[in-house]
Amino acid sequence: MTTNASDALNHTTMLDQSAANTGAHPKQALVDAGHCSETNLEAAKERQLACGTKTFMATGRLAHDEQTPPAPHGRIPANATLKERMARELRTKPGKAAYRRREAVVEPVFGQIMTCQNGRRLLLRGEDGARGEWRLLAACHNLRKIFRHTGTTGLAAQAG
Repeated sequence: MTTNASDALNHTTMLDQSAANTGAHPKQALVDAGHCSETNLEAAKERQLACGTKTFMATGRLAHDEQTPPAPHGRIPANATLKERMARELRTKPGKAAYRRREAVVEPVFGQIMTCQNGRRLLLRGEDGARGEWRLLAACHNLRKIFRHTGTTGLAAQAG
């Protein structure tokens, strides 16, 4: 939760926070087109060299009826920009597989919080209030998942 309206300003901060929280740099970062900027693409390139984090960053959105272009063959043009290189990498088999995994793991959480828990708009004002409300929504989401997988007997066994 940040006060930045644009995701592009949060990319490196988010990865640094992830490393601080877990004690290790992530092996892979999968981010949407809101993070795509020349600064972030350059930072992703540097982070891969320094920390080994491979970033797959969407470079734009497709229309609902638009198909992803096929993966190009041959060498990458020497004059290709970082954005063109990333778009090309996302069209490779590993790029498609990684981004497809992101759509299956990350996106459903936000959709479920928005629809099942009416989390489309936060009610509390101020950064602290909004952060607290979001944490409560996330905790409730996680508790619902645990309950769905273990049921009441599983919860009782974990408590005892």
